[in-house]
Amino acid sequence: MLGIAALLAGIYTSCKSSSLDTMHADEVVARDKYVKDNNLTANKDVSGIYFKTIIPSTDTTWIRSGFKVMCYFKITLIDGTVVFTTEDSAGRNYEEFAFYVDISNTVVNAQYVQQISGLHKGLKLMHVGETAFMVIPSELAFKAVDNSGFGVPRFSTLLVTIFAKRAYSPTQQQ
Repeated sequence: MLGIAALLAGIYTSCKSSSLDTMHADEVVARDKYVKDNNLTANKDVSGIYFKTIIPSTDTTWIRSGFKVMCYFKITLIDGTVVFTTEDSAGRNYEEFAFYVDISNTVVNAQYVQQISGLHKGLKLMHVGETAFMVIPSELAFKAVDNSGFGVPRFSTLLVTIFAKRAYSPTQQQ
């Protein structure tokens, strides 16, 4: 009898979705609802992010790989919880954040914002001086990694508002 009970329990648990699968499915449902509710369906980029220019720039310089972008940003979860920002408590930006597009090294990677691959992809859709909004799925952010210690639970879609104030090409950085 005990053997049959163990066998049935094994079959039941093997057919049941893992909690990670459930968490990911919940994220997809919440993200799809957010995108639909905010009319962003036409703004999906081939990389998987939803991208929308908020304030266009008069500068025609595209941000590319290797650029050092001096920016202000606010990154939230879908529920509005702020996880990363350059704003102070009054919503003012004073100090620019140096974001290195597609550059990876020990110093750069020590900053969690640098690890958001969707942000690298989104910045390459922008001109210098532009402000944009991005919806970045967890697949292009922190995936299933539990970063709740700094406010980002597993499978979290990130909402990013970013102003690329200035940028330096690889040549200008030398």
